[in-house]
Amino acid sequence: MKQLENMKLAEMKQVLSWLQQYSDMTKKLGKRGRDLFFRNLTNTNSYVVEYYPSFGEDAAWSQAQLIYKKSFSVSPEKKEVVFIAKEDVKGGMKIYMNDSLVDMSFDAVEKKMQK
Repeated sequence: MKQLENMKLAEMKQVLSWLQQYSDMTKKLGKRGRDLFFRNLTNTNSYVVEYYPSFGEDAAWSQAQLIYKKSFSVSPEKKEVVFIAKEDVKGGMKIYMNDSLVDMSFDAVEKKMQK
């Protein structure tokens, strides 16, 4: 990055804006704010799949590929996805892209049927 003395006014304003965003996000969201700031700055996405442990990571990946394609119109590689085995999901899976969620857990289905 350029040194401050060599920057133009527009560049300095952009850096100041980034610093203000970073400060605001870390105060309000902590570690999650820092992660979100750097994802926005580098224009990258976060992919997380939470699945029931007996379902297995390979089965979760095959289902997640379909959901990412249909719901988010993206096709991440397996190495970009963080897989988390959770008992709380109770038989299904939750698929995240950044702050968006597709909930395919049995709890979600049960709540929809009760309405």
